[in-house]
Amino acid sequence: MHTKHICERARQGLDSYGLNIALHDPSVVEMAARAGYDFVRVDCEHMLFGMDSLMEIIRTARLLGLPVQARITSIDQASALLDFGVSALMLPHVSSPEKAEAIVRAVKYAPLGERGMTTASRALNFGERSMHDYARQANDEVAVIIQIEDKAGLEHIDEILSVPGVDMVATGRNDLSQALGHPGENTHPQVLAAEELVIERAIAHGKYPTLLVKSRKRIEALRAKGVRCFTVARDDGVLYSSLKETLESIKE
Repeated sequence: MHTKHICERARQGLDSYGLNIALHDPSVVEMAARAGYDFVRVDCEHMLFGMDSLMEIIRTARLLGLPVQARITSIDQASALLDFGVSALMLPHVSSPEKAEAIVRAVKYAPLGERGMTTASRALNFGERSMHDYARQANDEVAVIIQIEDKAGLEHIDEILSVPGVDMVATGRNDLSQALGHPGENTHPQVLAAEELVIERAIAHGKYPTLLVKSRKRIEALRAKGVRCFTVARDDGVLYSSLKETLESIKE
């Protein structure tokens, strides 16, 4: 089962709404699919996912036809995750064009990169798709997402975004707040200005911004700028808020 690539949806002017995954239970992915989310993103930067639980989440998402992205801190497992079926890899703290180039090399096939090839993978439907056909389409089907969340990333933004093979660009306002001298103040004017710079330059370079946004007002403002991809919550935060609100409503 294949659903429309998130970048393809953006090209067509369609909005995509995603859920960040921190919990290890694949039931959350099933709920997200039934609730109507367009994709999920597993956070392997801030959460301790073992390979077994990660595999079950990816497998569940693919069986439901839900694109699944993974935020990882190292490209060491890029080939394995891509062969298992993730639709995008997101790397944080991309602060130089050289780092962006290394990510593209790991994720894309030639001529853009040198991703390892195998014919026995879930991405090829266990051999149902030929390696030749898959390789011709994979560079469009699998996205490279980079996060700009450091001073150096802001300073080299145009060089980074000029790297062929970078598809989508995210910010990281919490880390930007620290880098800009305002730790924890992710709505500080300098932080917001930095995010606006990233969005503006991404669109100018033909890349697709993907942002964490928690208010409809902010989404409307970003849509007016041409942003079409959003994550709107993290599963553990949604669960905690619901648990708390349910108990408080009963106690009132």
